[in-house]
Amino acid sequence: MSSSGQQSPEPPTAPGPKVAFVYADELSQYQLSPEHPLRPIRLRHMQELMQSSGLLDLPNVSRPVPRPATRAEIESGHDPEYVSIVEAISNGAIAPGKGEFGLGTPDNPTRPGMYDTTALCVGTVLVAGELVVSGEADIGFAPAGGVHHHAMRRHASGFGVFNDAVIAMNMMVDAGLRVAYVDIDCHHGDGVQAGHYDSDRVLTISIHESGQWLFPGTGHVQETGSGDGAGYSVNVPLAPYTQDAGWHAAFDAVIPDLVRAFNPDVLFTQLGIDTHFQDPLTHLSLTTQGFNLAVDKLRKLASEIGKWVAVGGGGYDLSAVARAWTMALATMANFDLPDDVPESFTSLAGDSLGGDSLGGARKFADAPPPPNEHRHLAEIQQHNSQTLDEVRSLIFPKFGL
Repeated sequence: MSSSGQQSPEPPTAPGPKVAFVYADELSQYQLSPEHPLRPIRLRHMQELMQSSGLLDLPNVSRPVPRPATRAEIESGHDPEYVSIVEAISNGAIAPGKGEFGLGTPDNPTRPGMYDTTALCVGTVLVAGELVVSGEADIGFAPAGGVHHHAMRRHASGFGVFNDAVIAMNMMVDAGLRVAYVDIDCHHGDGVQAGHYDSDRVLTISIHESGQWLFPGTGHVQETGSGDGAGYSVNVPLAPYTQDAGWHAAFDAVIPDLVRAFNPDVLFTQLGIDTHFQDPLTHLSLTTQGFNLAVDKLRKLASEIGKWVAVGGGGYDLSAVARAWTMALATMANFDLPDDVPESFTSLAGDSLGGDSLGGARKFADAPPPPNEHRHLAEIQQHNSQTLDEVRSLIFPKFGL
């Protein structure tokens, strides 16, 4: 209160971090196949929920226009012959040898325009990375990216065609930067691991459901890198039905200390939400609030580093995708969402999308799943404890931990 008795003006609020949200609605407008579990329309629902929540109108959230990745940029992560096959199929050519490249399978069906949409997807991640590297943004979020984390140098895999994370991180490494990659998708980030397996410039950490039970069958603790990269590939395979508390115990035991010990110039995160307990393809049991707690922990790590690039990833329950990635953007932008999903958001009302509605509660946070039975809880804890012991034994000494 001032001496005149009038209310003193409130001190100016410190601006939040500069967040570049890089997205093009074109990336929601195609279909891989009628029965394919990856439905790009999930991105439109996400964008509409972000808009309804006021996130996209925040002064510290910019919406730069993306561009397609160039052929040279794509070839930094992929064999030119493979890139040519994808481009030819995309333009309507018949390619009898496409199976050699993992194309034309149920997971990776071919379609007209696949080169163009995938190049644009990669471009969103490159633009996010360029803005962060240049200092124009503190955080770049390209949610269409990340789902290609299984794509390999010479073949498509697991819904992935061009590995946007590998390509973007190649750009950063070429600029002389060290990158810590953290993948929280339910599936092992095998394509990203392979892309940097022999490099000490990129630390890859994947925390995922064990390959004993889930595609792609890899991501065991013993996969630690080769050559100069020995010790720089880290895997934290968890037991099916691991819930929030167990997942975070593993995250906390491994990820912050290793990232800090590596001392990167950039944090690059893959934020798959197929860890959700309602996801139809996977078996981990996280809630949206458990997912967002991980995003907040990554935000704190990124604030120490100063540069953060984030991409989306897996996620096959439409409601979980829309809510979780909206929560993630709010966390990045230091914006408090309300408890309730705005009434103006009607894209997932009812059950017209295969039961993926928001439901009657219309909350961002989930009612948690039932707790694991005691017998299963003991098995889960034993598996996860063994995983952490192996990581500490095989990886931690490399980093003086």
